[in-house]
Amino acid sequence: MRPTLAGTSGMTLLEIMVVMVILGLIASLVGVAVLDQLEEAKIKASKTQIHDFGQALDLFKLDFGAYPSTSEGLQVLTSPPDNKKPYMKTVPKDPWGRDYVYISPGSHNASSFDLESYGADGNDGGNDDIENWQ
Repeated sequence: MRPTLAGTSGMTLLEIMVVMVILGLIASLVGVAVLDQLEEAKIKASKTQIHDFGQALDLFKLDFGAYPSTSEGLQVLTSPPDNKKPYMKTVPKDPWGRDYVYISPGSHNASSFDLESYGADGNDGGNDDIENWQ
């Protein structure tokens, strides 16, 4: 029998490993939840930006009688013709760092415009695209 010091206690290697595994499982579950929330926040931010673009584009149409053409794009909102006041200070990129896709007249909104973000995968089509016609 091994001698022990009176009043000392410690954890065995097995106990430490069990605690580490439990902490790892908890951390992975929390990490997945946080990543899901981050992705959801990006989707909401993209929807908000598309709404803001829509308001600026509607004001542009009130002043000029038509939406900007596809070739003029969204950039015309920052420096409109006829020295008009800008409708936006800058044209933001989507939350994934890519340009929004603007088409006028739109194929989904023939009387106005189509505006979309390709979402997390960056490709047209699929479930992660965020459009103004949804």
